Amino acid sequence: VELQQSEVTALYLKRNNIKADHVWDFRNKVGTPEVKDNHSNLAATLHGGAELTAEGLRLDGNRGYAKLSNWEWGGTTSIEVYVKYNSFNSYSRVFDLSDGGDDNVNLLNFKATSTIRWEIRKGIVGFGSTNKCLDASNFETSAWVHVVVTVSGTTMKVYKNGALAGTNTAGHEPKVLTRSQHWL
Repeated sequence: VELQQSEVTALYLKRNNIKADHVWDFRNKVGTPEVKDNHSNLAATLHGGAELTAEGLRLDGNRGYAKLSNWEWGGTTSIEVYVKYNSFNSYSRVFDLSDGGDDNVNLLNFKATSTIRWEIRKGIVGFGSTNKCLDASNFETSAWVHVVVTVSGTTMKVYKNGALAGTNTAGHEPKVLTRSQHWL
């Protein structure tokens, strides 16, 4: 579903009754190699030096990642994350949900800047892919940032710390399919 401004604000203020399809909470799971989704039992498995701390999932910016179980999804979508960057590498992804080809959904920092980039690449049979992006506000260094990205129809939105940070009305929804790479 597409979350509305009031729902995003409620999430940020931790006052919500929003029912999510999938939730992975990485906090206070130190030493656990896998975290199960709170609703559907999908797993997030750690790889490449990723580790769990009291604060959550810690990635090294080079090799570490968590691989989520594969599942079919797409269409109208909302994704919520809490992110803390220590530095900005070139195109460091918060999540990369892809099929290894033309149908990718990413949240990342743009180039080596702090700019938040929400992008959806959609494969078009016989024509490669079309990439739609929304650059908005900024991630912060060494501070937790609450980010919610949504897409419904052609409207993509980024919310930062409960407030709308950017809108692109010329976007598109991700294709409904089972992607083989669900990476954090």
